[in-house]
Amino acid sequence: MVAINDSSPITNESNQSDTSIGKSPEQSSVLVVGAGGIGCELLKSLALCRFRSIGVIDLDTIEVSNLNRQFLFRREHVGQAKATVACDSIRRLCPSIQIEPFHGDVITDPRFDISFYKQYDLVINALDNVQARQHVNRMCLLCSKPLIDSGSTGYNGQATLIFKGRTQCYDCIEKPKQQRTYAVCTIRNTPSQPIHCIVWAKFLYNQFFGDNDDPNNEDVTPDADDPENDANPQQQQQQQQQENGHHRISTRDWIQGEMDEFQPIRVFNKLFYDDINYLTTMKNLWEKRRQPIALQYEQACQIQEKIIANGQTNHEQSVMPKLNDQRIQSIREYVQMFIDSLHELKQRSDKQRQIASTSKEATFLVWDKNDDADLRFVTASANLRAYIFGINLTSKFDVKSMAGNIIPAVATTNAIVAGITVLQARKILSSLPRSSTDHTLTSIKHLTNVFISTDRKTGAIIQSIPLEEPNSSCIQCSDLEQPVRVRINMSLFTLYSLYERLIRKHLKMNKPDVIIADGSGRILISADDDEEDENMMVKTLDQFKLMNGTILLCEEEYDDKTNEALIQHMKIKLMLEHTDTITDKDEYIIVDDQVIGEIKQVKQSIKRKYMEEVDDVSIEYFPVKRIMDKCNYLVE
Repeated sequence: MVAINDSSPITNESNQSDTSIGKSPEQSSVLVVGAGGIGCELLKSLALCRFRSIGVIDLDTIEVSNLNRQFLFRREHVGQAKATVACDSIRRLCPSIQIEPFHGDVITDPRFDISFYKQYDLVINALDNVQARQHVNRMCLLCSKPLIDSGSTGYNGQATLIFKGRTQCYDCIEKPKQQRTYAVCTIRNTPSQPIHCIVWAKFLYNQFFGDNDDPNNEDVTPDADDPENDANPQQQQQQQQQENGHHRISTRDWIQGEMDEFQPIRVFNKLFYDDINYLTTMKNLWEKRRQPIALQYEQACQIQEKIIANGQTNHEQSVMPKLNDQRIQSIREYVQMFIDSLHELKQRSDKQRQIASTSKEATFLVWDKNDDADLRFVTASANLRAYIFGINLTSKFDVKSMAGNIIPAVATTNAIVAGITVLQARKILSSLPRSSTDHTLTSIKHLTNVFISTDRKTGAIIQSIPLEEPNSSCIQCSDLEQPVRVRINMSLFTLYSLYERLIRKHLKMNKPDVIIADGSGRILISADDDEEDENMMVKTLDQFKLMNGTILLCEEEYDDKTNEALIQHMKIKLMLEHTDTITDKDEYIIVDDQVIGEIKQVKQSIKRKYMEEVDDVSIEYFPVKRIMDKCNYLVE
């Protein structure tokens, strides 16, 4: 790794930035959250673009599987903290840089509070999970810091910009929820999507090579007890006659007797011919569905056909070039892949059993999305089953995504996203005032979101999309919901203290709904409950899985019968901050000096909004108790 010569002449671009109204990279401080695939590329690009003050947060330690795309790490670094090693590598690249690692959970670590974020001019997300991104989004909104959210999904990626009150935030757009569980009868009998076949293939792997004592290891054999297969006595008699010797043989039990005299072709015919023939005897299942077609080994070896998508065959594929793992192969190729991977895994399983006989190691294999033989077995099994049921085939690349519940990382995409993110950062900094305390952008007209897409129907691969205004119904960035930061000890503070002492007595709300603002819509306390559950109210907040940085939305319904109800019609956001320094179970500290003014602003806006409907409205500001450093006093 070659170090940068800091004495080298600065480019014209850098000179221009020194005389602009904004900040130059050398004058700016950046917080990078995440030191994984995008994070490594991002840190390298920031250093090469002369950013000289960087903070790095990451919770993870380095694993062997990271080394193929996270190039700041080497094999000798396995087991060490990503943030620490990444910063060490960047210092070797650029000795003069001020880069500080923070090994910890960005959500729960008390170090990463509002004051921590306020140290930086700009925050960049390089995270791979929704919960952490939502948390950083909330923190940046609370301290009015510009945020760049970068991410990649396979060959697609984005670098989107978030400015409080001026653009959509991360939570303005509802995130699709991925289904992770499926009905067993669907998996065994009536698959209709590629994911059903992939789940079946993973079950099959576990029955051959996995832990047979695992209760989650479902039998893949067709089951006549399917609720859709309920038949009257006459139909049952007809079904029995039509079986003609096709009996249900449990795959789990059959494998145990087959492993000694292992014959892959017999295995193939059992799974894709005998079991399918038995399944076709359940006539009720196929009244409104395409009936599966049993497939024998000799027949399958001759099939060159591929079913891609929307019924396309291999002759109708896109002319776009594809990598090997992205190609849909022929049925004959999947048959060979099945046989080869089955042989390889059988040998590995036998070896594992021998090792376990003289040690405490497990006797079984564990499926790993990063293991080639494991992935080839699931890919081949899933696609053979998909062909039998007339379902689109799936590439090895996509199987890894779906079976591993993650999108496979592509190093080239990460590098492109990181480069675009740095360009976005330069544009944002050029619009920031030089004042160290003012982070209000002078203009955002020249800024856009940038997306990378391999779908040529949408236009260019790299596209600039105009920024969109905030979603008025978004819980996180709505102006009507004022944030109140409250510091408590989560392991001591009870639900009763939260509701009765803080929300009702202190904030003067009558009986609001209290909702956990994490996108789930989970109601912590409902205003409709006439009686409080005593067992629930005595529980501490950590027992409800609330953590540092959790935001609660307290919402009071409007009732126009009294002025008092009019005053209390508001939405207040509580941001909970955990601290171990509080030892009193009922104590809490309201952190922000702005809380009083914010609540008054809400009341004033409500008064103006309903002034035309209610005559002679009289609103008195209620006292707000501000508790800091265990000193109690009232502010009128």
